[in-house]
Amino acid sequence: MRITVIGAANVDITATPLGRYIPCDSNPSRVEIAYGGVGRNIAHNLCLMGDEVRLFTVFGDDSIALSLRDDCRRLGMIVDPILEIAGARSNYFICVNDHNGEMQAGAADMELMRHLTPAMIESHLSSINSSDAVIADCNLNEDVLQYLAEHCTQPLYVDATSAVKAMKIKSMLNVERKAPLVVKVNLAEARAISGHRGDIESMALWFINNGVSRIYITMGAQGVYCHNGDNSVTMPSQAVTVVNATGAGDAFMAAVAHAELRGLNMAQAANAGVHAAALALQSPTAVNTKISQQILSSKLSTNNS
Repeated sequence: MRITVIGAANVDITATPLGRYIPCDSNPSRVEIAYGGVGRNIAHNLCLMGDEVRLFTVFGDDSIALSLRDDCRRLGMIVDPILEIAGARSNYFICVNDHNGEMQAGAADMELMRHLTPAMIESHLSSINSSDAVIADCNLNEDVLQYLAEHCTQPLYVDATSAVKAMKIKSMLNVERKAPLVVKVNLAEARAISGHRGDIESMALWFINNGVSRIYITMGAQGVYCHNGDNSVTMPSQAVTVVNATGAGDAFMAAVAHAELRGLNMAQAANAGVHAAALALQSPTAVNTKISQQILSSKLSTNNS
């Protein structure tokens, strides 16, 4: 399948303490530096699953930008057009985990993303709509997300990214769309967008009633709840030893889109997402290179037998 991913590519700096995490102190840690970004991570996962992936993003012109762009190409992504912003520096994300790999604090410098405008999307819209699906992350500006919601003619998948950035999804709701809108959020993001504090079914139906075709709400160790307006399902999570929680949501989003585009139903897609997220949790980097279409297929067939 051909998928266009529109979102952020950045440098990830992750610190994981060697012992118990102590807030407001200097913790002896293992520090990892890698390329990441929600959009880039989703694209990387999809490449590993065998999809043809185009990454539509912006790059700075600092010393890291060229190697970041070349790494995307090395992994199999189509990076075309090259949108390089003169005088701009690359995106950075800093994550501090506890000793179990769970994020305690994160800091995202995504100033570069303001340069990706609706006009840029419009000038390449025919190419974007020639894909089988489009995936966007909420590092994009709100006006870009709204433009995509109004102009995508192929299924549009949206990853909320964070509770603060998730609020941009409101601009995509109740607009005149040409294709289904599929939203992936975690519980905190769903509450922030909907304003609901009640049961999860009511929260999911709020999204459905506001124009979302399918909603996937990830709940960490409690699994994932999904709803398509007619049916709902809760898929349990997998018990794994967490090495690094960063990137699990990106793997989930990639696997859901990958599965749905191959005709799997919502429950099967959620199952694929849970398996992909479990693999990501066991990797020290945001993307587990062991993820593949074959592994997901074998896990799903075993789980469904």
